Amino acid sequence: MTKIFFFDIDNTLLDHRTNRITESALHAIETLKQAGHVIAVATGRSHHHAQEYLDVIKPAYAVLQNGAYILRENKVLDKTLLAHQPLMRLFADVHARGYYYGINGVTGGHVSARVDEVMIPMDSVDINVNVDMDFYQNTEILQGWLFFDEHLDETLIPQFIVDYPEFDFVRWHQTALDILPKGVNKLTGCQKVLNDLGFGMAQAYAFGDGLNDIEMLQGVGTGIAMGNAHPRLKEVADRVTDAIHLDGIANMLKVLQEEWQSASV
Repeated sequence: MTKIFFFDIDNTLLDHRTNRITESALHAIETLKQAGHVIAVATGRSHHHAQEYLDVIKPAYAVLQNGAYILRENKVLDKTLLAHQPLMRLFADVHARGYYYGINGVTGGHVSARVDEVMIPMDSVDINVNVDMDFYQNTEILQGWLFFDEHLDETLIPQFIVDYPEFDFVRWHQTALDILPKGVNKLTGCQKVLNDLGFGMAQAYAFGDGLNDIEMLQGVGTGIAMGNAHPRLKEVADRVTDAIHLDGIANMLKVLQEEWQSASV
């Protein structure tokens, strides 16, 4: 049976210590392609921000901005915008509280200030940012950001969920959260890809490392957490492989291929 494999980019395929996709992962992915399986990327990155890695991997599909933007061979299959007016109110609310915000735009990030709470997470994923207080006024937005320390989550997030029911909030860094359209995540993006292919969920495998991978790893047929993954992701994953720098993707794919061969005998 043909299978589809969804791969997160940062700290799953892309080793930030070398700023390269591991050679073992690239070789393993090429082996999957030659066997007739479908390769997809599922990332929080925008199209522009992911492009250099899409050029290397050459996936059939790309689930971008945590499911808000989906490509089939570089053509838009689906997109879901953030509700504009509620987003404007949220940004004004955050600003009044003394915190920072931004959007993941078409060609880069736009943020309300260059401060450590903003720049440290941006630098960690190599996003170039502009500081522009009016950047969000007249543009389509698929993904926003909030910037405040995670110790405030228990206080702020429940209130934001009540006041802004149009959005979901997913933390991806100690000082950074994604703002997503309500009910949109990597799993919903994967489902749209599967529907396009006519595949069942049992045919889908996914590799990830972060909190924005939870729904995807729980929902696909087989969810695989990297050894360097967040502890909460490991708890919900079907399998846990080695860390990215220990060839985790290649090692797990080798195990899976051996299991498929044994099952076919």
